[in-house]
Amino acid sequence: MRNSKSFVGAAQAAAALLVGVAIALMAGCATPRDLAIGTARSEVLDRFGRPLAVHPLPDGGERFEFDIGPYQQVTWMIDLDVKGKLTRARQVRAPEGFSRVRIGEGPDAVRRELGTPWRIERYPLSALTAWLYPYREAELWNSVMAVYFDDKGTVQRLESGPDPRFLGGSDKHD
Repeated sequence: MRNSKSFVGAAQAAAALLVGVAIALMAGCATPRDLAIGTARSEVLDRFGRPLAVHPLPDGGERFEFDIGPYQQVTWMIDLDVKGKLTRARQVRAPEGFSRVRIGEGPDAVRRELGTPWRIERYPLSALTAWLYPYREAELWNSVMAVYFDDKGTVQRLESGPDPRFLGGSDKHD
């Protein structure tokens, strides 16, 4: 009887330790979603480091691009006003982000909305170039949104499909 009680006590202690470790790990995985409106530019940089890119905004502010997460499926855009205060933080590799891209826009507008593409592919037969943006559709499917540009650099269409890195049991997740 004594052995079973010590086993139960040890199991409870181990479970409590695992819960503590899980909470600590989750606290260390803060995302820009956790930032409050009005957060200073310096605090954003202290918490998340140097952005992948900085995009100028029409109102004189700036947009920081942070590629966070596996397989380039998550990109956060953090908007700062002219005073360097946060006005918005959003994850753009999602249907809501893709819906902001308009037919007829140029590459600067697309990069400002969606960030740096994972890959750029040229399709000579159609005379189109696709910027590819991986994402998780409905948090279930590994997908890629292709933004197609003509030779003048104008968006012609958008098209979603499966991410080829995950087809056929492939291990190629570059």
